[in-house]
Amino acid sequence: QIRTEVERLNDMVGDLFELSRIHAGALALSPSRISLYDLVSDALAGADPLAREHGVRLVGDRVAAVPVEVDGKEMSRVLGNLLVNAIRRTPADGTVAVAAEHRAEGVVLSVTDGCGGIPEEDLPRVFDTGWRGTHARTPPAGAGLGLAIVRGIVEAHQGRAGVRNIPGGCRFEVVLPAAAS
Repeated sequence: QIRTEVERLNDMVGDLFELSRIHAGALALSPSRISLYDLVSDALAGADPLAREHGVRLVGDRVAAVPVEVDGKEMSRVLGNLLVNAIRRTPADGTVAVAAEHRAEGVVLSVTDGCGGIPEEDLPRVFDTGWRGTHARTPPAGAGLGLAIVRGIVEAHQGRAGVRNIPGGCRFEVVLPAAAS
């Protein structure tokens, strides 16, 4: 039990350092051309053990092999944070789906869950540092840093992150500039 708590606190300290780099404008990105398909495949493989533990299905069958110019490590963190949140908020036998497509505004990466939705008045605060929502006040919820880190990393890539409710859950969307052809 102590080891688990130490690991949780260690992860929180790492998140705080990441967030401080983001807020200070000191997040050093090393962009390279990556296929979104590969990025999503790796993230799904990494999240699979947690999904199995929670009895949640992971689906990534609507992912276009669109190239993006991003820091692979940081974008893996973005996807990882979104997937962990979605898995933890989706009831057993639910589904978390990842999709990626090229639209007019750029490359859109989405994670859809079965959380039941977020109260409309809370939607504008979801990416705020420290915000956890009323349903997250009990363990194993984190410190409310994961989505703030998502927004910071995405904005460092000149993109934007958003969320909206859909029937039965919510959809987090990350919009990134498309890679030059």
